[in-house]
Amino acid sequence: MDQRIGKMIFGISVFGATLIGSSFLNPAFAEVLGIGKVTGNYVNVRTQGSLSGNIITRLNWNDTVTVLDKQNGWYKIKLFDGREGWIFGEYLSVRNPSNVSRGDSERSASVGIVTGSYVNVRSEAGLSGRIITQLNKNTTVTVLDNQNGWYKIKLSDGREGWIYGEYLAVRSSSNVSRGEVDRSLADKLIDFAKSFVGTPYVYGGSTPKGFDCSGFVYYVFRNFGFALPRTADEQATVGEKVSYDSLVPGDLVFFKTLGSSVINHVGIYIGNGEFINSSSGRGMVMISPLYEGYYRDHYVTARRIIK
Repeated sequence: MDQRIGKMIFGISVFGATLIGSSFLNPAFAEVLGIGKVTGNYVNVRTQGSLSGNIITRLNWNDTVTVLDKQNGWYKIKLFDGREGWIFGEYLSVRNPSNVSRGDSERSASVGIVTGSYVNVRSEAGLSGRIITQLNKNTTVTVLDNQNGWYKIKLSDGREGWIYGEYLAVRSSSNVSRGEVDRSLADKLIDFAKSFVGTPYVYGGSTPKGFDCSGFVYYVFRNFGFALPRTADEQATVGEKVSYDSLVPGDLVFFKTLGSSVINHVGIYIGNGEFINSSSGRGMVMISPLYEGYYRDHYVTARRIIK
């Protein structure tokens, strides 16, 4: 599974090397508001406190940063290498540094759920590490550490190894049942998806500059560690099939539109009979009704990815 990520790692390092330039604060005069820990996977750090800012790097669960400022729900942060940028507040837990004890600075216990099949666990955090074992989708592990997009994990038999972060969904395990954790994940995923409402529809697009329907779903789920196929018909083959009357927020819903004989449209169910999708007809990401009108008549199936 992880043999194909060499280019991905290289691509991220290119982003990571991009400087923010004039948006840097002078460190000598920057007031530190607190210490922040990232609460999501592949969270974008941008040059501005908005989705229009360029992505300069991505952070993973429990990465620690210095918080310099807050504006309109975004935090200005300083990375360990001295660069500065902005991160959406939903994905950062912030504490005042005067209230952080030595014990508080240690990572809280976290659990990870494997999101791919035959995912390699390696002896080191990199493709050069020997393969210890392979894990299947929905395997639960204990997360011990993270480095450069890789997670150190502990298996049920006590062995330890490293897994690439794209194939692991990580969240805190403190007094939270698995069902509660997953619903919290779905809520965060939906909030993230809603932040792109109004983004232009672009055929073949899978970035915030423009999405097609499956590119939007691919991008949103990838931000939370899920490696989905790229097209709607392929996405309709993964996860667990669910019935029309059993949908929960976070499920994928699929359609045959415009007279197509195959599945050609997908969106994310958000509850209350609505789903979010990148609509070619309306030319943007929007929220649409599921149980009435056009989409009710062209609905085909649904799949559950978050279990």
